[in-house]
Amino acid sequence: MIYIRRQEIGLTGLSIGKNKFFKKMKNNIKLLDGSMSYPLELDGYNLNNRLWTGDALINNPELIKKIHKGYINSGADYILTSTYQISYDILKEKEISSDKIKKIFQKSLDLAKDAIKESKTNKDIKIVASLGPFASYKKSASEYVGIYDSTDDEILNFHINNLNVIKDINYEIILYETIPCLREIKILSMIFEKINKEIWVSMTCDDDINFRDGSSISEACNILSKYDNITTIGLNCFSPLYVKEAYEILKNNTEKKIILYPNSGEIYNPKEKIWNGNKLYEDKMIKNWLSLSPDIIGGCCRVGYDEIKKMREEIDNYEF
Repeated sequence: MIYIRRQEIGLTGLSIGKNKFFKKMKNNIKLLDGSMSYPLELDGYNLNNRLWTGDALINNPELIKKIHKGYINSGADYILTSTYQISYDILKEKEISSDKIKKIFQKSLDLAKDAIKESKTNKDIKIVASLGPFASYKKSASEYVGIYDSTDDEILNFHINNLNVIKDINYEIILYETIPCLREIKILSMIFEKINKEIWVSMTCDDDINFRDGSSISEACNILSKYDNITTIGLNCFSPLYVKEAYEILKNNTEKKIILYPNSGEIYNPKEKIWNGNKLYEDKMIKNWLSLSPDIIGGCCRVGYDEIKKMREEIDNYEF
């Protein structure tokens, strides 16, 4: 049972005992799933290619459905499609036709729907279309650097090409995630009004809670907050040690819903395509995250079923 002191809700004039409390509704924090790549790695799947988890979407879709079901069974309220590394441009370079590209994106939605159906869950699970940054396409770029040796038009056209593919696909929510620089946010802002769907935007940051290239997360929040179809703004794939600082930056610069889904704290080497260092994430951190009252939490790279299941337990049992 959750209680709140009467003084906290402005009812000090009511005639009740000094030590009595009022009931408070249970928190409504939602849970996003975890990494798509981590379960694939644990299954021994070779992700050392440009399509990354998209390779499994194309060549081994049953594995993707299995992962969705794993996160549904772990208690996720939202599941991400396996399209982060899939883009019109990268598939076109592989000489895949435009019709086939659209079918690949459609397949990502169908697999998520099938996973929900086969899980026989009573929960209203939402499917979120994952769209990566320009860095997910450009060989010389990296989400962990955020510096592009490309023109604004190249970056804009990359996102427009993706939008033209998915505009007729019935995704419930579109998530632009792991955006590494303010420059890309400004370019994306040119197309947000063209999207007739709910949009989430999640950025990635260094330990100082600025973009990977040093530009301002606060300024990005101010830009994103102007769009009615953007409902949720957040940060992902950053150290779990800095969730509190990340939340405060977001809360101070937007009234949109806030989503936070850090990685394990290990460091990614984009040249060798491996993770180094120690895992910094610990289950005991979750209560501290919940005390901030974000709207959605979850996990990014190297965060899997066990961690998401623990988040579910903590959300369900949390009182404040």
